[in-house]
Amino acid sequence: MEFKKEIEQAIQEMGFVDFTEIQKMTIPLLLEGRDVIGHSHTGTGKTAAFGIPILESINFDSDQIQALIICPTRELAVQIKDEMGRMAKYIANCRMVAVFGGDPIINQIKDLKKKPQIVIGTPGRTIDHLERKLIKLDNLKYMVLDEADEMLKMGFQEDIEKIFTNTPANRQTLMFSATMPRTILALAKTYMHDAETIRVIGDESTNSDIIQYYYKVKKENKTEAIYRLINIYRPKLSLIFCNTKVQVDELTQELISRGVNCDKIHGDLPQTTRLDVLKKFHVGIIDVMIATDVAARGLDIKAVEAVFNYDVPEKADYYVHRIGRTGRIGHVGYSFTLVSRGELKQIEEIERITKTKIKKRSVPTYDKVLDVKNEKFIQKLQSLVETENFDKEYEILNKIIQEKLTEDQIIVALLKIIHRNEQDSLNQSDINEEFETKKPGSFGSGNSTRFHINIGKNDGLTVSDLLDVITSKVRVERRDIQDIAILTEFSFFNVPNAVGSMVFESLKSARLKGKRVQITIAKYAKNDRFKGSN
Repeated sequence: MEFKKEIEQAIQEMGFVDFTEIQKMTIPLLLEGRDVIGHSHTGTGKTAAFGIPILESINFDSDQIQALIICPTRELAVQIKDEMGRMAKYIANCRMVAVFGGDPIINQIKDLKKKPQIVIGTPGRTIDHLERKLIKLDNLKYMVLDEADEMLKMGFQEDIEKIFTNTPANRQTLMFSATMPRTILALAKTYMHDAETIRVIGDESTNSDIIQYYYKVKKENKTEAIYRLINIYRPKLSLIFCNTKVQVDELTQELISRGVNCDKIHGDLPQTTRLDVLKKFHVGIIDVMIATDVAARGLDIKAVEAVFNYDVPEKADYYVHRIGRTGRIGHVGYSFTLVSRGELKQIEEIERITKTKIKKRSVPTYDKVLDVKNEKFIQKLQSLVETENFDKEYEILNKIIQEKLTEDQIIVALLKIIHRNEQDSLNQSDINEEFETKKPGSFGSGNSTRFHINIGKNDGLTVSDLLDVITSKVRVERRDIQDIAILTEFSFFNVPNAVGSMVFESLKSARLKGKRVQITIAKYAKNDRFKGSN
């Protein structure tokens, strides 16, 4: 495939040697003017698949918005803007803006007044700017939905449909989705024209290039297990996923105290902090990033060699998206999942759904870790001898020799001091556990609990209102609140079983839209996910 010389130069500098399968199949269709449905996981090169045709086709002498890219999270919006910015490095007059919640709207208003040709945004903030008349889509040529299934799970169907109604009928539409539920197909049928479906996804839900292990350990020994595995495998870049923000905070502090070069990202951190941590991880300033599932979707983090699941994720698709951060495009990656008593059932469910066997392994002993660390220590000594000046150290050594200590005695004594300082703070016991599957508890069925509340559209309730009230009272990610249905007089939503009782207790005495909330556990009614949302 040949493109404008400006694009060719930029993508060569980005290291494009060959196009991925999704790029080979998507780019020609978009350049032909076709609508496309892309069934593909994250990490297959989707941004270039739509980014290159957009940059190839739109008019950069115009001051009209010609491409709109909608995605579920602010992090993904920023990532897409950055990657497309690199592709457009040599294109004169190219202007693009990312709009998303959590960032001062005044900054985005200022950027939109510079007349961008490309806008990347999350659904809610895009609508805010549409209503302010700062985003006008009369001349839109391309409409892209990235991670479409995730946006629908988060309850953004109404917002997406509202955006579509503001676009011209002759636009081109591209929709990427990792799964193809009926809601996605219905959306495509309504808003796309004779769309070509391309499928670049394996028969199994997990990448065969990812070596997957799980370890049975007590919850209180999980940090020690992570520490040992990091030292044994020594991956270049690692992601550690926890189910809660509190656990991310605690684990980060514990690993930093052990000398692990790590940082964290979750929803309670300021946007600027999160983006800074992501940047440091991308360029290798930090070796380990600890995160909630906010980082599991959409982020194309290259060169991740290992993913650690500190907690077993509540849902199989979360597991797939977590470990999908590694094993990218032909590279072998590792996935390590720590399983405490009560979590084994979730591993069995993940194996069943993903049709993958996760191998059980034993956490390495402390002695094994020490052997590896000693080897690393010797390599460090060799490097220091070759590169450093030791004049001051020789002065100290000469004084010690005057005390009639031999060189051997000095060296082994120093090694003893180093090892003793380490051993005092480490758990040296065998931390492997043996237990069988525990039957699930009574709160909710499957992996989630569905609730019914007595407040709906007539009360002015929106998806954002519901997400705000739940996350303000319970430590749960917005993306974990799924299958939201805002009906005329009442609403439904799902939360993971792990937080089901907390959500119930918190909301049963709450007030929402001026009414006292009445909350009950509901059965999941077939096809009610977006009932009443038109």
